[in-house]
Amino acid sequence: MAASNPAAISPVWAKYQACISKPFVPRCLELESILANSSQKDLSSLLPYILENIFGCGPEPGWPLDTLSKSHGVEFDVVTKFLGPEGPLLNFVYKLQLDTYLTYEFPFASLPGPTRHMIEDGSLPMFYVNKLQYQGYSKPVLTLGAFEFYMFHFCHMLVCPSWQSKQLNWNNMADVVYPFLLDKYLHYFLPLNKKSLPKFPLSPASVRSSMMQSPTSTKHSPGSGTQTRSRSRLGLLKANLLSPQKSHIQSPSAEKLEAEIWWSETFVQIVAEFWLHQNTHDVERGITTHSLESFMPSNNHVRLVRLLLKHLHYFVNSVEPEIVASPYSTAETAPLDEFKRSLLPMLLQKKIYCYLRHGFERWPLDSSFRLMLETWLTFIQPWRYKDPENISQQHKETERVDDVWFPFIRDNFLFYSAMFEEFVQRAKRMHLTSLQHAYIIFRVAKVFSLPGFPQMLREVERLMYNSGYRQHQDLGGSCIAPDLTAILRVQISDLERPDFQYINLFGRQTDAEMQHLLRQIHAAKSALEATVQEPEKKSEKSGFAAFFDMSSYFEDNSKAYGDMSVVEVKKVINHLEQTVTHFCQLFGMKPNEQAMFIPQSPGDTSRISGQRSMIGNMSLGDQTSLMNTSMASLPSTPDHKMTSHGPELTEAGRFQLMNGLKKFDLTYQGDPDLQPIRSFENKTLVRVLHKLSDCLNKMFHTEMERLCSRPDLIGKMSQVYLSAPISPSKVPSSPIQREVFEQLTRPRISLRFLGSYQTLIYLIIVYFALKYLAGFGPIGYLMFLVLCTIVYGLFRALTLNKLKDIKSN
Repeated sequence: MAASNPAAISPVWAKYQACISKPFVPRCLELESILANSSQKDLSSLLPYILENIFGCGPEPGWPLDTLSKSHGVEFDVVTKFLGPEGPLLNFVYKLQLDTYLTYEFPFASLPGPTRHMIEDGSLPMFYVNKLQYQGYSKPVLTLGAFEFYMFHFCHMLVCPSWQSKQLNWNNMADVVYPFLLDKYLHYFLPLNKKSLPKFPLSPASVRSSMMQSPTSTKHSPGSGTQTRSRSRLGLLKANLLSPQKSHIQSPSAEKLEAEIWWSETFVQIVAEFWLHQNTHDVERGITTHSLESFMPSNNHVRLVRLLLKHLHYFVNSVEPEIVASPYSTAETAPLDEFKRSLLPMLLQKKIYCYLRHGFERWPLDSSFRLMLETWLTFIQPWRYKDPENISQQHKETERVDDVWFPFIRDNFLFYSAMFEEFVQRAKRMHLTSLQHAYIIFRVAKVFSLPGFPQMLREVERLMYNSGYRQHQDLGGSCIAPDLTAILRVQISDLERPDFQYINLFGRQTDAEMQHLLRQIHAAKSALEATVQEPEKKSEKSGFAAFFDMSSYFEDNSKAYGDMSVVEVKKVINHLEQTVTHFCQLFGMKPNEQAMFIPQSPGDTSRISGQRSMIGNMSLGDQTSLMNTSMASLPSTPDHKMTSHGPELTEAGRFQLMNGLKKFDLTYQGDPDLQPIRSFENKTLVRVLHKLSDCLNKMFHTEMERLCSRPDLIGKMSQVYLSAPISPSKVPSSPIQREVFEQLTRPRISLRFLGSYQTLIYLIIVYFALKYLAGFGPIGYLMFLVLCTIVYGLFRALTLNKLKDIKSN
């Protein structure tokens, strides 16, 4: 251990203590001076304190690398230069790495949860071989070299609780120190050009990459000796990658290059360990004694993982093709190219899969899921990341996917099939009338329907099965069946849980799920189209209150559906239409076919089944015509039956209502005087008028019923003034209690219309008009209002009688 007492290095320690309290610019300059002018022996003991001060893996909070941006000017430049891959701190770390006996302790509690539980249960991951020391029955001590010690601190900073709780959003990652440094590290340790590989200092002992060693290395604890399954891929990797050692003798230059690759491989392994292995999908197949906590990555965490995947695609796609001089000679692969070819399947495939799987299962059902979705789409589209220097010639999302990507799709097929099934389950729970959710589902549909992509997916899945698949047998939902090929069996056993059930991507079960999702899309699109094509319905008022209606002046016409404008609603409709088109291309369905097979009432089911049997012989125009005719002949409300308490849903009606296929016209069915107070009403006045009306109705309810039951003119005028909210002969359009319904059919006085600002404004305007034109006073004005009320009641009584006679005839 190199953690010496600071008193033993008092001169250097005093300088360090003096500089850490200064601002960033002089602090970095003085630290650089200390690193340049002090001996390596003194500085080696100071490294843990420097890293703890910078990254905060302890009681100190660390530098604000997540908030320090280019807007801070000189501070940004000085900090990024000091921590850069060729900066003074890392150059010093490179020199310390040469000392194979110099190690540092990293807190065991700061390791990812799955790794900690594996080690505590007796398993030893390959990456931690020769890094753990056991002291009695206490927890193991993790000892690292200088470079590993630095990278552990750097990567842990992103997932530490203090950063996770901030919930910051790096809209432009190039302007913030931490993502800026990550981008620099990626280009430095994973160069796209073999000639730009940095000249790292070489260790005196040959440093062999763990990836280049035998893949049959076993994982064991110090006392258990439990062997685990080999990580070799059957048929996925080349034979020379799976061989324990190279058959030819390496030249000194090749061994030198392989030693340099150690830095790149170690960097990738540490980043993947901290950022992709915070959760495990299968609980490592043996850990059942611990309840693993669920780690939810932050938005910035997902952004950096996507940045990592993009660069990894560029790095792997920059591999140089093998050149064989003659049929009798073997192509000699450079260690860097061999590392590029084996990086994804050997090191990262399982961790990336577990990371995405956990995100799809646990991410909140909101618009922020787009970050996780774009990360998934980034990994499954390696063809978009071939040449970062020539962005204009990158693969566009309208071009055909070349057949050269078939091996990648085959070797990572669960990323396409199982992850797509998880996405469909999540999409069925989304609010598809939302602009963000509509765009999310549109993005997936667009990617999976790229020209040539569906055909390759079908071909890969066809190769996964024997001839039974060619006979269109239903293999969806089966467990790891014996007719699966070795490739798919290895993928499932490596990446999935033991109880995983594989669902055929193009099988009947997925087809049924897609039919259900397309029906939801069709219902959401129909609901949005209705808001754009039809004007909004005004509130229905009758009688004396209709004359004083001013609610239209307070309506917000800038919003068409919820908080969306008309332009946004049209954009959502366009996304949903294109989504339907893309999914139909992917699964070979006809456009508008999903709207024809919506389950209706039992009487409609047989008729629709007959239509489905004829669809194969129809043209696209005939199908559209048949769909419009059949849908127009069906009611727009869910299937129901009328009862004395209102409509009651049938089984088919419940299905239609739950899936958003049909709906009732929502209207208020309760007491109109108890509706929420509107913005165009005075709250105090409405409450006072309600209490007055309620008091009068309780005192004179018998007299009012007797007046309204008279057959003469007085009775008809009373029905105008004392009209009930609901006619006794009307059947309610929604379920309602009998007591409430009987109460709403009784005559009553309602003075709420006098609480409207519009009514008050009209009364004030009429008063001033009569005062200045005819000299009316308050008493005369009240008599004028009484006279107008009597004339209005008389006119309505005579007109109402004639209207009833016309309707009865």
